[in-house]
Amino acid sequence: MYRVIIADDETSIRQGIRKILQRFAPQWELVGEAEDGEAAMREIVRLQPDLVILDYRMPGLTGIECCERIAAETPQIHRILLTAYQEFQLAKQAIDHGVAAFITKPLDRGELLQTLDKIAQAIDHERSERARLDALQQSLKKAAPLAEKLYYQHFLFGQDDQELAQLLVEAGYPPLLDRDGHDLIVLAVSPDWIEPQRFRPSDEELFRYALTKFVQEWCADDERCYVLQDHIGQVVVLMSRTAGDAAFVSEARGRAAALKEAIGQSFGRAATIGMSGLYPFAAASGAYRDASLAVTYRLVCGGGQLLSLPELRADKQMNLSSGPTEQIELSLEQLLLGNGEEALAILERLTGADRMMPVELRRMTTHYLLRLGAQLRLMDLDLAAISGKSLEDWLQAVETAVTRDSLMGMIGTLLRQLAHTIAQEQSEQDAPLLQRVQQYVSESLADGVSLQSVADRFGMNASYFSRRFKYETGRNFVVFLKECRMERAKTLIEQSERSLQEISELIGYADLKHFYRVFKEYTSYSPTEYKRRQGY
Repeated sequence: MYRVIIADDETSIRQGIRKILQRFAPQWELVGEAEDGEAAMREIVRLQPDLVILDYRMPGLTGIECCERIAAETPQIHRILLTAYQEFQLAKQAIDHGVAAFITKPLDRGELLQTLDKIAQAIDHERSERARLDALQQSLKKAAPLAEKLYYQHFLFGQDDQELAQLLVEAGYPPLLDRDGHDLIVLAVSPDWIEPQRFRPSDEELFRYALTKFVQEWCADDERCYVLQDHIGQVVVLMSRTAGDAAFVSEARGRAAALKEAIGQSFGRAATIGMSGLYPFAAASGAYRDASLAVTYRLVCGGGQLLSLPELRADKQMNLSSGPTEQIELSLEQLLLGNGEEALAILERLTGADRMMPVELRRMTTHYLLRLGAQLRLMDLDLAAISGKSLEDWLQAVETAVTRDSLMGMIGTLLRQLAHTIAQEQSEQDAPLLQRVQQYVSESLADGVSLQSVADRFGMNASYFSRRFKYETGRNFVVFLKECRMERAKTLIEQSERSLQEISELIGYADLKHFYRVFKEYTSYSPTEYKRRQGY
């Protein structure tokens, strides 16, 4: 059934249409009548019909004025305009205000029925489309919890999260992360009782699942916390507060200590919690890296502790001052690019610069191995499979080394093995990475290209690809991808007649509002303003 209202100041016209509907179009239910424009608008607002048939000349509001208000307030309602005047200007006004049909008086029954059939088809199509969208919305809502988890993982690991963000917005979720004006601290929770080959894989997975659920429930009272399990089995807690909250660090430390105690009481076993320093929300991947590194220090400091990386760095006995730490990061960066000799040379210069004492040398080497182990885990590389020794074995070897030369020789052997494995993943015969990535991204923007899809395309781990891309280009890949999208959008606005919706889809944004926001952030103008300023 379709619902219709008739508005005409002539009683005979209303009666005539009513009889035609009753006899020849019973699928149309007449739900209201009005003899002037004001009364018509009241009925339209109250009854929300599928169609309204309006006389052009009525007391109060004319049919055109009613159509203008309907177009602004309830545009889904179809409109037919009746008039005894055949004027081009009137027809133009009717079209401008979304009038579906323009019928002249005296009323022709055949013309009216034919028009009603066309509008019924349009309504059927709209209902079908609305039902499809409702079903899609329900599917999105069902998929939203998984998408939410993936969104946080992408955000935390420095991967492109825009497509997932769009999906969640379309599913009715509010924006998940307010990255502006907020700070972040990350906790990495790792159970000390799960050791390699001690349990069956299924039992280990069950332990980690139980721990993740426990931490999620424990943090449920704080809406500014989010808990997930990363790909190496750690339980990761993201804690956020408004930027400048002086009590945030001490509060986070207290919460982390309480969580560690709660895990001990519930499971009867110890867990180590690594705590990052205070980071801007946008730098979440750095906080995650620090928390993961802090956990590995249980091999040095002992398990069952809360290990804060800033506190470890401030501990003079740990010898993790900013100078050596920066050189260690530089050495690791070279290693992860396959430059084993350069990575070793940096370490040689670091350890030989100031006649480092034996205790300091061992501590620095231990820190390097722990940092290396944490990074290899994030890259899904197995240290034992590559070198024949586990991280624990390498740390034990550091403690038993007799001379600096034997220690650095051992480390050199390890770095060369790792560099060889990493270099195998690179194709030295191909064009430079930037050139190949630019071509692929340019060809794939409309397909929703992301850091993960590009890394997969070139056969690399996403974390490794991100590091290598930044080394070769000096830019973060996610920033580069946004620039590519925005520059393509600017070109399409300047050189084509496509609509903004089409342009948004062509650069990989399904949500037009999201495209508007990102474009304005990038250019300081909305797409419409930019087009006008370019003279189009």
